[in-house]
Amino acid sequence: MKLFKNFGKIEIAIALAISAATAGVIFYKIQVLDYTIAAVRPEDGYFVRLTMNVRGNGRPLSVRVTLPLQSERQSIKSERESSGGRFTYTISPGRIGQWRAPDFSGDQNITYSFFAQTQARTYTLPEGVPIPDSYSDDIVKHLLDEERIQSKAPEIVAKALELAPAGTDLSTTLKNIYNYCYTQVKFLEVRGTTDAITALKLGEASCNGKNRLMVALLRARGIPARMANGLILESNRKRTTHAWTIAYVNEEWVPFCPTNGHFAEIPEQYLELAKGDVAVFTHSPNIGFDWRFVIQRQLSNEEEVVYSNISNPLNILHAWTTLKDYHISLQLIMIVLMVPIGATVVALCRNVIGLLPFGTFMPALIAVSFRDTGLVVGAAFFLAVILIATAVNVALMRLRLLHIPRLVIIISVVVMSITLLALAAMRYGITEAAGVSLFPMAILSLTSERFSQVLLQEDWKAAGKRMIATFVVAGLCYGVYNIKPLQTALIAFPELLFVNISINLILGSWTGMRLTEYLRFRDLATIDDGN
Repeated sequence: MKLFKNFGKIEIAIALAISAATAGVIFYKIQVLDYTIAAVRPEDGYFVRLTMNVRGNGRPLSVRVTLPLQSERQSIKSERESSGGRFTYTISPGRIGQWRAPDFSGDQNITYSFFAQTQARTYTLPEGVPIPDSYSDDIVKHLLDEERIQSKAPEIVAKALELAPAGTDLSTTLKNIYNYCYTQVKFLEVRGTTDAITALKLGEASCNGKNRLMVALLRARGIPARMANGLILESNRKRTTHAWTIAYVNEEWVPFCPTNGHFAEIPEQYLELAKGDVAVFTHSPNIGFDWRFVIQRQLSNEEEVVYSNISNPLNILHAWTTLKDYHISLQLIMIVLMVPIGATVVALCRNVIGLLPFGTFMPALIAVSFRDTGLVVGAAFFLAVILIATAVNVALMRLRLLHIPRLVIIISVVVMSITLLALAAMRYGITEAAGVSLFPMAILSLTSERFSQVLLQEDWKAAGKRMIATFVVAGLCYGVYNIKPLQTALIAFPELLFVNISINLILGSWTGMRLTEYLRFRDLATIDDGN
């Protein structure tokens, strides 16, 4: 209880009054204005935006895209499309989105976005069960020979019998064929189409070629199978889709991925866009066409919270629907709303705990940059860039350059370092590195300058302590930024920032020692208590 005596009574009273008023406003919005709060319940998922750029030459133009499928393991919500009013947009019963224009010339971006919730599934294969001799009519078609899945070709049949001779049970056949495609057929990123025979002869193929071969081998042994085309959901920007195999086993469709090593299971991140060996994108010939997916992990219904309460007079975020036309995203608004919360974490760490990071609120801003890279990759990049920029800064100080030109040189080094490190990381499969483009360059440069100043004025030990404190506080801010109920609550009720103000009124009245000082002077405190 002694701890609370260090806070001012007047400040606490004011803070409680502000918090009570805020609670009253929220209560009024819910009870009187019928604010929708069901959407505040946090749900994990991925926001996906597909952007297609088309360039026409005055002729009829058509673009077709296989849209994500609804199923027991994947749910699609909040689908929206925008094409500037220059195309007619339709969705077929088979979930094919089509944009058409009778005569189109010039350039135009087409966007299609949705929120996806997916589940991981693991399947148990029956042991010792023979391969069935017959199937229903709707399943038999998945045993047929296709143009790129040549299940009746002599070399395919021979390889299938080599892997699973006659009499081999169903489970063993699946394991042998999967293991061959996974371990013996090398994954190779290639453009163009690789059919099953080519993948078999070369012993290497892309994910499409590996799965065409697996489907062909399964069909050759009498197991119905098909391909699935889709997307791997990870916070990233990508121009690639993914394919895997689905086999009919014990009256259910079981997934296999011989590219990434998933046997009779499907990860949460796999999103199915199309059934069968079909192209995700098709378009009119002789047009310019480019596409890109942008994927972000987030909560569902953030936009619904705004839209469902759009007519309520106290909804200050209704202006976002106007800002959206100027490409200001709800994610950006959420980041802006969360920064004061992160600043409160910094204030608590500095004034009460006694951690002294570089800069007043630098950790809160650094933590923002970690949202797209993740904490581990972001911290690694941060440390590497700080050390590089600090070395440059120390060298430049010896030249006695003016402050601004020196800072410009440091920023240039930071930009080049981030670019090179990101390219190297992505080459080795660290896809999170694609998010480093959002690093606050100026913050990194200023932090490196503070580090080098402490290094020159004091020593490595002092500079190291400040750097560790910066990492710790930035990590705490990152953790607070990722509290999902808090994110969605702020979108629904931005007035909660008044509670944040109340907290800082109380923190600002602190008159006691910092907690780290209690630890440093605990021996003196013991002596004083003894007297």
